[in-house]
Amino acid sequence: MPRKNPGERWRYIAFSIEGETPVTRNDFLGSLLHASKGTPLQDSFRITVFEGDFGILKVPHRLKDESIAVLTSMDSVRGAHCKVVTLKTSGTIKTLKQKYADRIESREDTY
Repeated sequence: MPRKNPGERWRYIAFSIEGETPVTRNDFLGSLLHASKGTPLQDSFRITVFEGDFGILKVPHRLKDESIAVLTSMDSVRGAHCKVVTLKTSGTIKTLKQKYADRIESREDTY
């Protein structure tokens, strides 16, 4: 992901994956990279949270609409049919983590 430019703002997009088979983070990332190739979103995003069938994507605010279009256009991950549904968009990740806390595995921070 490119470094933040001065004045750059981020959007966080919560999404769910509906499908018959479980999807791993790496498999989903590979499919998302493939789906975003040749679009303005290419190399401009980061999956900040991925828990089973739920995730949060971090994108530059100007690419929010393109990001949603790419996510909803995905119909398979590693050959397994699935549907990606966007749930909510926010300017802060904290809002989404609070709203979807039941979907995110709570982990103790170990430092």
